[in-house]
Amino acid sequence: MKLSFKYTNNLVDSLLKIEKYKTALDYLLLPTREKQKLMYEAKLKKTHFSTSIEGNVLSYNQVERVINEKKDIRKLTAEQEVKNYWDALTFLEEENSKNTRIDKEFILKLHDIIQKNGKLTRIPFRGQTAPGVLFAVYDSVTKQPEYIPPEWVDIDPLIDELIIWYDNNQNLPAPILSAIMHYALVTIHPFNDGNGRTSRALATYVLMQHNYDFKGFNSFEEYYMSDLNGYYESIQMGLPALFYSGRENPPHLEIWIEYFCKIMSLNAEKIYDQALEASKKESNELLKGLNKKDLTLLRYCLENGIKVIKNKEVADLFGVTPRAISKWMNEWVEKGILVPNSGVERITSYTLAFKYEKLKVSDLGFTN
Repeated sequence: MKLSFKYTNNLVDSLLKIEKYKTALDYLLLPTREKQKLMYEAKLKKTHFSTSIEGNVLSYNQVERVINEKKDIRKLTAEQEVKNYWDALTFLEEENSKNTRIDKEFILKLHDIIQKNGKLTRIPFRGQTAPGVLFAVYDSVTKQPEYIPPEWVDIDPLIDELIIWYDNNQNLPAPILSAIMHYALVTIHPFNDGNGRTSRALATYVLMQHNYDFKGFNSFEEYYMSDLNGYYESIQMGLPALFYSGRENPPHLEIWIEYFCKIMSLNAEKIYDQALEASKKESNELLKGLNKKDLTLLRYCLENGIKVIKNKEVADLFGVTPRAISKWMNEWVEKGILVPNSGVERITSYTLAFKYEKLKVSDLGFTN
């Protein structure tokens, strides 16, 4: 397959937005509980919407119930599909932690998990069809072939070619790599079923590998689901139905890449806004119960970048006697705002508690 493209103004604009929100998110400190909540919700959305695209009828709440079902009971097909996809995402998380590279075995195992029916078994690439039978993706309404993928004998070499291309193009921006791997795998259509889900999961793994999954909060399948016609039209790029009539060498791959990156940039902005809101919750909790004197001390430390503070400078700040400030220092230690930094009986300096270091002056309610 020829996997070339050109940079367009729209594509560059989306890449810049992705980078902007990724960088902002990297510097945003989140409480563990909020981070875990956002990761869980993103994984649930990926599971729900990626299976919904393929016709799964379960609602978001029903998907969550299936995922949280503790009993090992026989599941309906729709239930098994969502459980499989959740397990596939867990597999990707585990493999990413081990820096597992993408190869043919990786793709096969990912698909095995997505398509398993009870016990995990090896599901090979699709084979030869019976004489006179055309393997194709059919339009659900017209029943006409919507896409005729490459012949089964070409699948292995095409997958090998794709993996070599991926290994040799690691210098490309991660969103573009992810978009191309998504397109290429679903275009090769190596399996009898599960190609769409496997392609979207593989695209997710590419982003994980390159630290572009936005701390695990990334989930743009819901955008595809809300714009299914746009999703399919973009990935088909107006090309003929037959793979050998242009899809093996698409002339305008940037049509799909541009669409993919635009959605990723919209999702990046949404993720950052959600994370920002979550970060404020911790700030509110930290400040609960603090009085004006406490907030003034915090403001002084934050504005001046002070981590180690001595009694005298705090006494000067408030204009009180050393005796009074010693009592205040003890109160701040009891509140967990300050931590003794030196001495045992006679403490001469204190450190601002780590949990308060990440606050901003604006979090304290001061406007100037």
